Amino acid sequence: MAELVGTVASVAQLISLSGELLAGGYGFLAKVARAPSEIRSLLTEAAAINSLLAQLQCLTDAKSELPTGDALSTLERLGVFRECQTTLKSIQKALTACEQMHGNDVKNFGRRLIWPFKERETKEALQRLHHLRDLLANAVEANNACVSVLDVTK
Repeated sequence: MAELVGTVASVAQLISLSGELLAGGYGFLAKVARAPSEIRSLLTEAAAINSLLAQLQCLTDAKSELPTGDALSTLERLGVFRECQTTLKSIQKALTACEQMHGNDVKNFGRRLIWPFKERETKEALQRLHHLRDLLANAVEANNACVSVLDVTK
């Protein structure tokens, strides 16, 4: 049970981290004309992950402890939450490197032109996010299937 509480806390932290990333990323897109399209793609995947994490959190709040606990424990054992945190922080760091600095027009011009990820790094980040999204979606689906079976057998 203590392990599950720690895992639920990890999910809450990831929701917070992905929310910060999305807020910063969309704020960046609103301020920068002609921002790299890769940013939009990364934010789309991050938003999907945020949504799935929120679904997992809702499932734990619904007190369907056995199936959710199993799904969350499996994700924790597989290192999905750790990988998710590492990937989201990496993208957040890249976006921070692009942020505009008040009163420093020369630096802002350079930051607007340079997306800190190379093409290969961006593709890898997108692939990692997509893979994580698939794992989280599978966990949500499996949990929902278990809950449905339990409801039918009651």
